[in-house]
Amino acid sequence: MQHILITGGNAGIGKATAIALAKKGAKIIIASRNDTKAAKAVAEIKAAAKNEEVYSLNCDLASFDSVKTCAQNFRKQFGQLDILINNAGLVTDKLQFTKDGFELQIGVNHLGHFLLTTQLIDLLEKAKEPRIVNVSSKAHTRGKIKFNTFRGEVGPEKYNGMAAYGQSKLANILFTKEIVRRYPSICSHSLHPGVVGTEIAQKNDNKTLWKVIWKLLSPVMLSPTKGAKTSVYLASSPDALKTNGKYFDKQKEVAPADIANDAALAKQLWEVSTDLVS
Repeated sequence: MQHILITGGNAGIGKATAIALAKKGAKIIIASRNDTKAAKAVAEIKAAAKNEEVYSLNCDLASFDSVKTCAQNFRKQFGQLDILINNAGLVTDKLQFTKDGFELQIGVNHLGHFLLTTQLIDLLEKAKEPRIVNVSSKAHTRGKIKFNTFRGEVGPEKYNGMAAYGQSKLANILFTKEIVRRYPSICSHSLHPGVVGTEIAQKNDNKTLWKVIWKLLSPVMLSPTKGAKTSVYLASSPDALKTNGKYFDKQKEVAPADIANDAALAKQLWEVSTDLVS
């Protein structure tokens, strides 16, 4: 039985992804920072998929200690990892920080997932057909990697939430590219899920611009089930194993922004990230 770990699997796209993959007979482990919401989601996923092999682990991606503890607990409780889906994410227009002092969006959307992945990558290497799925966004096309902003060095009056989000989503793709270079045996892809009606803009006291925009767009947004389709495809389709390091939209390979193919930048991001999380 395949073991699949999904961050943010307690709601939105992550939960829909968990249900779809649980229906295919996989053992699902959702990582969530809220144990109460996770327990409720586990029960709902079990009922929807008619699969009792659904579990949860506590993981706050805004805390390196929490991520390390999650990885340790995963090893003790499960010891096998076939597919890792780095799905959790947030967007905010307010300058906020992780527990380790990093700008919240790069901290959660990239560094937390980078640490979790590298903590568990040896388990993936042992799997028969290992896969990593990184949920990015079309917003990466507006992103630039500015290492001097990772700790929010700009003042609050200069903070651009959309630029920070784009940077974190670009980091997701560059991270994917570098995984493939370093671990070619692991099938790793990134994706744009579409504009999905989730709680991504409602988190972390995000009470201003993004919350308003999200409310206005909600009538035309995709459902989480539709938004999860590309993640499910990359995690389960035999066709996805025929390529590596690609970027997908609507279950099709598409070209990302040119900067997302910068191999030197991808390597630098990995090296900087390694230093920051250690």
